[in-house]
Parts: sequence; C-alpha cells; structure tokens
Amino acid sequence: MRKSRLIYLVIILLLASFSEVYGQGHPARRDRNVRENMFVLRTLRMTQALDLTEAQTAAIFPELNRAEKEKAQLQADLAREIRELRQLINNEKVEDKEFEDRVAKILDLREKIKRRESEFEKFLFTQLTSAQKARYIIFDIDFNRGMMERMGRARLAGKENK
Repeated sequence: MRKSRLIYLVIILLLASFSEVYGQGHPARRDRNVRENMFVLRTLRMTQALDLTEAQTAAIFPELNRAEKEKAQLQADLAREIRELRQLINNEKVEDKEFEDRVAKILDLREKIKRRESEFEKFLFTQLTSAQKARYIIFDIDFNRGMMERMGRARLAGKENK
C-alpha cells in the first residue's frame, strides 16, 4: 500500500509541475508533448527502479523539475541556433566569422546541457543510498537504450506506412 501511495504522490507532483515547467496557455506542440510524456515515464520508472522513499521523492523531484525546465530552455535555444545555422549554410554570402560564431554558440549550448545533466546527477547521488546509486546507473543506461530502440522501431513503422 505504501508503494502505491508513493507512486500516486509522484504522479501528482509531476502533473502539478508541468504547469511550472512548461508554462500554461501556450499552444500544444507535438515535441513538447513527447518531451512531457518521456519526462513522466522516466520519472515514474526511476521512482520504481530506485525504490525511492517519500522523503527522497520530496527532495529529488523539485530539483528534477528545475533541471528539466533549464534543459528544455537550453534545447529550445540550441534548436533555434541550428535552424539559423542551416539558413546560413544556404546563403552564399556568409563570412567565415559568422560560421565560427554560430558554431561556437552551438557548442556552448551543448556543453551547458551536459553540465546541467551532470549537476543534477551529482545532486541526485547526494540523496541516494549506495545501492540506489548503482541501480540508477543501470536504470539510466537501460532506459535510454530502450527509448532509442522504441524510437527506431517507430520510425521504421512510420516509413512502412507511407
């Protein structure tokens, strides 16, 4: 019974956080919905895999939401920079300096995303037991690999339907 209460608590915290993390009143976008769904799925599976206590959940999820919000903004900035780089590539009258500046911005944003992920993981490890840390490493690898495989299968299925 205690475990199911914890799962419900996690779901409530996640749903409440979406208005904070993703904002309200913005038009729904497919990418945002996919990101939200992956965030919820990952968080629920992480809670189960690590067997988090209520106290750990209360400490970890506010930081997880902040990290997700910051990463979402950085990734939006990165996507914008990449779109602009694509436009520059198609323009014949672009100087090398413009390319260098745009590439530097993109590399910086990619580094900031990695840094934010690393900061969250360091924080997370201060909240976990040794066994939970070990389970997190395995969970992270398995979850990411599983998502990549599912996305690959979905892409193939989409191509077959065309």
